[in-house]
Amino acid sequence: MRGLPATAGAPAPQAWEGAQPPEGRVGIPNAERARALLEAPPAGWMETLGARITEAGSGRVVLELIAGPEHRHGGGVVQGGVITQIADAAMGMSLATLQPDGMWNTTIELKINFFRPAIQGRLRAVGRVIDMRQTLLFSEADVFDEQDRLVARASSTCMPVPEGQGRE
Repeated sequence: MRGLPATAGAPAPQAWEGAQPPEGRVGIPNAERARALLEAPPAGWMETLGARITEAGSGRVVLELIAGPEHRHGGGVVQGGVITQIADAAMGMSLATLQPDGMWNTTIELKINFFRPAIQGRLRAVGRVIDMRQTLLFSEADVFDEQDRLVARASSTCMPVPEGQGRE
């Protein structure tokens, strides 16, 4: 299984106990969901890409991956879809930390701007909730490189969905 080596210098995963959602936002902090996100081993796409959740709290989730040759396209830089994937996941998971058990979300619109290429090393996507309405959820994510330079900024509109819906 690919992933971040334990000795990669990353801080230990953390959950923000008792954290409140960003001011003015709708949503009830779901500390158990944040904890479950942190504790779950990488699986599916996260295992394939080598991504992992390093922080999770009320309205904020951080995903990281160590970009290497397997993440680059023919031009020698990390493929934009890889960067988009970690940004989209960080945004969706940040929303999930403010959703009740039994509810999740799915992206219905996503926008991303790329500011600089990434070639290798740690990429960190910081997802945060912007607003949550009854039928629409809004979030943003910044993706940083190892030098803490902004690589990309994304925004998404999601819709809440009951767990399991749309999978039949």
